[in-house]
Amino acid sequence: MAILKIIMNNTIKLFSVILISSFISMGGCLSKITTVNFDYPTEATIETVALNNVGPQTFGESVLTSDLKAELEKNNTSLDLLDELKLKSVTISFTNDSISNFNDVENIEFYIAADGNPEVLIASKNPILDNQNSLSLDINSTENLANYLKATTFTYRIKGTNSAALPAKSLNVKAVWTVKASAK
Repeated sequence: MAILKIIMNNTIKLFSVILISSFISMGGCLSKITTVNFDYPTEATIETVALNNVGPQTFGESVLTSDLKAELEKNNTSLDLLDELKLKSVTISFTNDSISNFNDVENIEFYIAADGNPEVLIASKNPILDNQNSLSLDINSTENLANYLKATTFTYRIKGTNSAALPAKSLNVKAVWTVKASAK
């Protein structure tokens, strides 16, 4: 009888360990099934004006209409299930102009703004090396910026410091965002 009791206690303990381990590993799987992760690219053209003064100034801005809602729906989620939106990368280049470069620009700052949210510096490049006609910016923000792209419209703004007069140009901005959301 005592031996049977010991065997039953050990069996119950072993079954409990297996059951708890299964729930823990299922929780990890459940999380992967209910979480949606994807990259969300945005692209904007920013027309700059001729800048005759040197020093720090705004080079230009572009107001974009957010299509984040449609992208989330394509990925089986929605705006109200959006958990996190963080900037992954930003590239600025001259539009249809392979001979222009950033030689007379000392630094560039890339900002985002949206209704009800303060303007935030999200990426920059300082210093800018000579003969660059495309820049991959350094990411300055690790903040969750979901509220900016949840807005109907948001603004990309480029500021910087120039060391010589600059002609009007057209800049192409490509920003890639990492999206984390719960699945529907």
